[in-house]
Amino acid sequence: MALKQQLELLAAYNAWMNAKVYEAAARLDEQELARDRGAFFGSVLGTLNHLVAGDTIWLQRFSTHPACGGALR
Repeated sequence: MALKQQLELLAAYNAWMNAKVYEAAARLDEQELARDRGAFFGSVLGTLNHLVAGDTIWLQRFSTHPACGGALR
C-alpha cells in the first residue's frame, strides 16, 4: 500500500473513531463527563480535550509542511 493510501486510511479511521467517541460522550451529563475515572487524563472530558489538542497539533503540522503547498491553509 502506498504511503498516501496509508495516511488516508489512518485519517478515515481517526474521523470514524472520533465520531464514535463524541457520540458516546454526548450521552453523558456534565457531572459524568467531569468525574475522575482514574484514566490517564482523569475524566472523559480530559480525554476528549487530549484528542482535540492532538488532532489540532497534527493538523497544524500538516498544514505548514512544505509538501502541502497551502492546500490545508
